[in-house]
Amino acid sequence: MRFNLSYEERRVWEHAKYIFSYVFQTLLILFLIVLLVKEFYPSFIDTRINVNWFMLIVIVFGALSILFPVEKTERKEEFNLRDKLLIIGLGVLGAAIIFLKLKELGWIGYVISILGGLIIALLSWLLLTENDEH
Repeated sequence: MRFNLSYEERRVWEHAKYIFSYVFQTLLILFLIVLLVKEFYPSFIDTRINVNWFMLIVIVFGALSILFPVEKTERKEEFNLRDKLLIIGLGVLGAAIIFLKLKELGWIGYVISILGGLIIALLSWLLLTENDEH
């Protein structure tokens, strides 16, 4: 269904789409940080925020950003040293977090954390170098 919008209304609608997308991305990152902190300090999070309501808000903004997507502009960037360091850092950080949760398992905790770090690094590399042609 198409609506005949004036130039000003289209401009406002495009800004609203950007706002939906940005708010969703920000809330999703905050939600993941809250879940990570809750793993290590559950009483700290449970006394301050209801994670279920927070998740509901994230889902609502996620649905809005999917239903009203922002039109993407094409730009090709080089894969540089900063990106490589970010991928390595994410892999090491993920492996450390996994190890902290599984260290009481013994040697298998080391294996699982190393494999988890490798998976995180490989998926990050794939997302960064993916070619978005249909």
